[in-house]
This record gives sequence, C-alpha cells and structure tokens, in this order.
Amino acid sequence: MAVSKVEVVVLGCLADEPLYGYELLERMRARSMSFWVEVGKASVYQALRRLEGRGLLHGKAQEGGDGPDRRVFRITKAGRDRLREGLAERFEELAPYETGAGLALGFVHLLPAPEARRAVEARERAVKDLLDAFADERDRTAGAKGATRVVADAMLARQAALATAELAWLRSFRTTIGKLRR
Repeated sequence: MAVSKVEVVVLGCLADEPLYGYELLERMRARSMSFWVEVGKASVYQALRRLEGRGLLHGKAQEGGDGPDRRVFRITKAGRDRLREGLAERFEELAPYETGAGLALGFVHLLPAPEARRAVEARERAVKDLLDAFADERDRTAGAKGATRVVADAMLARQAALATAELAWLRSFRTTIGKLRR
C-alpha cells in the first residue's frame, strides 16, 4: 500500500523526537515545511489517530500543566519502517512538477491574446512574490541551528531554484503567447 504524503510528514517529524499534535505543527513551521509540502492541520491530527491505531505510533497521555491534557506520540519500529517505505516511494517516483498555475498555463491558448499575456504577467508577479517569501522565511529562521534546519534551508533553496527556473521559462513562454491566434 502506498504511503500517503501526510503519513510521511507525521512519521518524519516524529522520527526526530516524541511530540504532541500542536508541537508537531510547530515543528513543521520551524522547518519551513509549508514552502515545500502542503499538509492541512486537520489531516495531521487525523493521521496521528490513524497511525496510532495501526501501531505505527505509540501515544501516551500527558497532563497539560496549565492547558488541557495532551497525547504525546512516539514513532514505533513499524512506523520507522513505514517512513522508509514512504521515502523510497517518493525518491523513485516519476512525477511532474505539478502546480495549479501549470495547469492554467496549459490552457492559456483558450484565452484571448491580451488576456493570456496578462495571465503570464500575473504568474510572473506571483513567482517573484514567492521568491520574496522564501527570502523572508530564510531571514525569519536565520538563527536556527541543527540538521533539520540545514535540510529546511536546502529545501527552501530547491524551491527558489524551481521558481527561478519558472521565471526564465515564463519569459520565453511570452514569445509563444505572441504566436497564438485567438
């Protein structure tokens, strides 16, 4: 059975140390994960329950001190095996770099030429804004240390490289837009 994206995220975060749900979400934020993987908060909590039920995590109730009680999750050996399986699936996966914008650009020929040009310009602005967001995130996390931060910074650099490549492609695509007859 294929390992879902949310399973990889949850198991991967818990492979470093036991966490409760909110801590796991904060760990994802500290790793800048929202810049390179989309996983909803509700999905994380659902995955915690599902993974525990399948024996991939062990949860233990812990008093919350000032706040509510919480459940701290620890990855099991079976969970580590499942994580490795999920990572291997993704390393070997032949899949497109898929985005919603890519989908829209694939049908840009259906728009009148002026509208198509404006759409490409809008995408260029969005990608530039994304590059600015990467820079802001690097500034926000500049003082963080450790292996997870090194990997998080590398993932931000990967996303920036993809965005930079998309900008170059968009510039060349503009000439293609000029050749469309609509």
